[in-house]
Amino acid sequence: MATIEAFRLLAFSGGFAIFMSCILGFAMLVPLQPWGRGIVRGVNFKQIGAAHLDWIMLGLMQGLAAAVIWVFFLEPSRLVVWAMICGSWINPLSYIFRAFGVDAFSFAGGSLQRMAAAVGGVSSIALLCAWGNILYSAWWGWI
Repeated sequence: MATIEAFRLLAFSGGFAIFMSCILGFAMLVPLQPWGRGIVRGVNFKQIGAAHLDWIMLGLMQGLAAAVIWVFFLEPSRLVVWAMICGSWINPLSYIFRAFGVDAFSFAGGSLQRMAAAVGGVSSIALLCAWGNILYSAWWGWI
């Protein structure tokens, strides 16, 4: 994939993740008000807040990946770029599952809990592989 195309995809995806996180943060305002607590029951808003922050951090991470690709004139494969994007969007879902009572950080329990944990694991592996490839390419292009 061309440097500019990878840069644009990651920069846009990162910016969009931050935008969506802002919408999620705004949506949390009403249920977290003293007068709005009864509107949504059974939801752990601390976990929703964790997902909100995670999407911001992962949006910034995509921006940093775009910057590394740009600065080092890398031409990453499409697989690397899409692993970074998909991993960044899917990774915070573990917190969303936890907000509704499914412990997505433990590969135990029923099929839903195992599926949620597997999704979290796969997204983490995708991010690790994407970063490993980008940094490996940057290092060998640099020295």
